[in-house]
Amino acid sequence: MLDGRRFNTLEEFYAEIGRVLVNGDPWGDNLQALDNLLDGGFRLMPDEFRVVWRHAERSRTQLGYSETVRQLTLQLRDCPPTSLIKTAWALRAALQGKGATVFDWLVALISKHQNVELILEE
Repeated sequence: MLDGRRFNTLEEFYAEIGRVLVNGDPWGDNLQALDNLLDGGFRLMPDEFRVVWRHAERSRTQLGYSETVRQLTLQLRDCPPTSLIKTAWALRAALQGKGATVFDWLVALISKHQNVELILEE
């Protein structure tokens, strides 16, 4: 069970994933690694499972546009030239309060896995 009171940033979300889903085992701490983890790539997860995200509304706020701007700014520092324009446009949208937020990224990534049931609780 993910507890939205335990994290305010994407990095802290990754720590919560590590604590709750893999009992502190190393798993990569990034979006691609989370996708692989949920897909069974690390052999740390059962074939099918449920993720209950408590205090999801709090997380929606904490992982909203401010955190999205912070994450996209970090990505711009190290992003390959092929992703630069797309990342810059996403940052521009986030600065205007538009587009997907970090919370949206995470919900979409988890939800795309048919083997994972995501339950968002307030």
